[in-house]
Amino acid sequence: MSHLPTLRGASRPADPAVAVVAGAAAVAVGVVAAWQPFALAAVAVVGLLAWGLWTPDRLNYTLFAVLLLVPVTADPGYPVDPVWTVLLAATAIAALGRIQRFQPYAPLPSVGMLGFAVPAVCVLTGLVWWTGPKDIVIAVAPLACYALVGWHVVAEARAGAPVIRLARAFAWVAVPITLLAVYQRMSGTWPVLDQLAISNAFTAQAGAGRSAGTMGHPIVYGTYGMLAMCVAVGLRGRLWQVPFAAGAVGLLLSGSRSAWIGTACALGIWYLAQPRKLTRRGVGLVAAFAAAGTVLVAVGPKPVRDLTDLVRARLTNVGGSSSATARYRRTEEAWSGIMDGAGSALFGLGPEAHVRFFQQVGISDGQAQAFDNSYLTLWYDFGVLALLVFVSILAVVLVKLRSLTARMLIVGFAVQIWFFDFYLWPAAAGTLLLAVGIGAAESLRPVDCRLPDPALTALRR
Repeated sequence: MSHLPTLRGASRPADPAVAVVAGAAAVAVGVVAAWQPFALAAVAVVGLLAWGLWTPDRLNYTLFAVLLLVPVTADPGYPVDPVWTVLLAATAIAALGRIQRFQPYAPLPSVGMLGFAVPAVCVLTGLVWWTGPKDIVIAVAPLACYALVGWHVVAEARAGAPVIRLARAFAWVAVPITLLAVYQRMSGTWPVLDQLAISNAFTAQAGAGRSAGTMGHPIVYGTYGMLAMCVAVGLRGRLWQVPFAAGAVGLLLSGSRSAWIGTACALGIWYLAQPRKLTRRGVGLVAAFAAAGTVLVAVGPKPVRDLTDLVRARLTNVGGSSSATARYRRTEEAWSGIMDGAGSALFGLGPEAHVRFFQQVGISDGQAQAFDNSYLTLWYDFGVLALLVFVSILAVVLVKLRSLTARMLIVGFAVQIWFFDFYLWPAAAGTLLLAVGIGAAESLRPVDCRLPDPALTALRR
């Protein structure tokens, strides 16, 4: 008997095997949900992660979602510390991305590997104070993880991955996060983050009046606000004013003065790059925003007045505040250790030296047990050689990447990390990595995608 073709739209008999499998799966989900809801959530997360890693483009979105949005101050039950879970997960995702794009005959070395110079120099200087492999591995691991992720991001950008679209998408993510930040400000709690916080220092009670978004800390949320503003104004796109405004509101709600300074420097770079420094439209917009802001401050609702009070409090007595005084003391202690001798100045005091300092000596002011200066911490642990390599890489990418957006983010990042240690904050490091990816996408081109030389084109004609 001949098989007739099935007409489009006609119903087909259901496959009994499919029905049985679907029914069994539904029963299994119901049993798991009733017996162990957390296990069902874990299965859902694993399924979503598998979907996100299935293609290279989705993998890149997943990579930055892990870096930028997963808080390292909350622990839902990770097998290791949250920061290491996020770092290692991001590194594994980037490594998988390199495997997906692997081409056996393509040269492995690339410009994206420049970031590996920092952990390599740190290992060399760390050998001067050799006390075993543990300290070197722990101290260098974050730098190596960021270097591998940076290599992947640059390679993806050079291969034509839609990094610009990805950056705009994460700028738009600032909109729902800002709504969450407003709720945090009004309720005085950080939903979920308070219940899962690894320490009381990372709850809303420790940062009263300041929002943390999903990043777990107001300083890092301020970094994300800066990212959203720079990407929105630099890359534009449709309705770019919405993520720009969301980033600005989030930046204010974070109360992060370091992020405010970094954003001001980044926007200064944008302003200097404009061909026309003063336009009628620009003056009108600034005047309109200033007038609207004045009216809101004067007669606005209570949340607006509360935000104004927060900003005023953070800007009052900046140099004499408790956090500023704590930074002065930490700077003095770090500088004293660095200048203890020629060896400490050149090679630092050894891997994890700053951790040992706060464990053995410490500063009893109730503030963070860190030097709160990424440059001093790197110098204190690994010496001026490692610091020079790190600063040189920042300078090289700033000069070589001709993207205005990338330069804005790099300048803002370089300024902000003067006020806190970013090494164990993947969301902060993710800002620099995204900047490098944007710069590579806008400034660098694969060899086979370059435009033909005009002289050669004329000869062919």
